Amino acid sequence: MRHAIEGDYRRYEQRQLAGLLGEGSRHGNRFVVLMATFGLWQERRRIRRQMKRDMETFNDAMFEDAGMTREEAECEVRKPFWRPLGA
Repeated sequence: MRHAIEGDYRRYEQRQLAGLLGEGSRHGNRFVVLMATFGLWQERRRIRRQMKRDMETFNDAMFEDAGMTREEAECEVRKPFWRPLGA
């Protein structure tokens, strides 16, 4: 059973994307911002799908180690991909 989240994606948070968007508007590089946004959304979707799949095998101690309850985790996996993790 594997519980590690894998992937070789460049990770951007909302703050970083906002900064890139500002740079893109000044420098005409909006394509980079768009691709970074799509990459972020894809990563969130992948993480949430993996969480949903793996949650079934977790016990309460594992959720406690992750710093959340089962209910909080269930709420997290139901979020749409455009919403940040943990927000």
